[in-house]
Amino acid sequence: MHSRTIATCLLACVPLIASHGGGMHYIIDGVVHSGVYSKVLNTETGSIQRMWTWDSIDQVSNPFLACRIDGSPYKISYHAPIRAGSIVSVNYTIPGSDWTFGHPIGPMLAYMAACPEVGCEGVDLRAPIWFKIWQAGLLSGTYADGYWAMKDVMDGANLDIPTPSSLKPGKYLLKHDMLNLQTGPPQWFPNCIQLEVSGSGSSLPDAKDLVAFPGGYDNGEGSWPTHGEGSRWLYVDHANDTDYPMPGPPVWQA
Repeated sequence: MHSRTIATCLLACVPLIASHGGGMHYIIDGVVHSGVYSKVLNTETGSIQRMWTWDSIDQVSNPFLACRIDGSPYKISYHAPIRAGSIVSVNYTIPGSDWTFGHPIGPMLAYMAACPEVGCEGVDLRAPIWFKIWQAGLLSGTYADGYWAMKDVMDGANLDIPTPSSLKPGKYLLKHDMLNLQTGPPQWFPNCIQLEVSGSGSSLPDAKDLVAFPGGYDNGEGSWPTHGEGSRWLYVDHANDTDYPMPGPPVWQA
């Protein structure tokens, strides 16, 4: 590995550790829905987003791996209407500031979970209910110096997640995950939102397509450093690798 890459890590990794965050706004079928972060939350209309704290999840066995701590519904909770096949655009920026999601290297993944007709508020987030609908990782180049899709989000772009067009109408949770690989131990940044899907589809995943969190990433240890490896995993051991194995199950084919 070039010394330039090592030097870049030494300069960049420390401030990036503090540059955490999550979804601030969600643009769904032309409507903007505020997240629960205090600087963006509309306390009168409430939120589709589950509660979360700023810090990452650092263990795949963490009981809050599904939606982050503590994952409970906001006190005024609702489900955003969305047509099956529409895009959920996640905005990570805070209005009036230059803050964005602070990590450019790692995979991004999205899951959905079907909820009862009454809504998603009482669903057990740790149950095997989740099916993967989308993912993006290393687009070109090497692990250390290549182009990861996450960098676009760091640069201020929305994270655009297409929903399955044939999905059966009903209420769903959507979980979007960011896995930071740059700062040593793996750092997961999940968020969850509540949706109400409309359309003429009839598809739902089979039980074999569903995973639980924790549990859904148990077979993916080759996709991130162990806690003993630190940033060496990315910047030395896998610096020149070009084929990144995406964590979790395959994307569900409706």
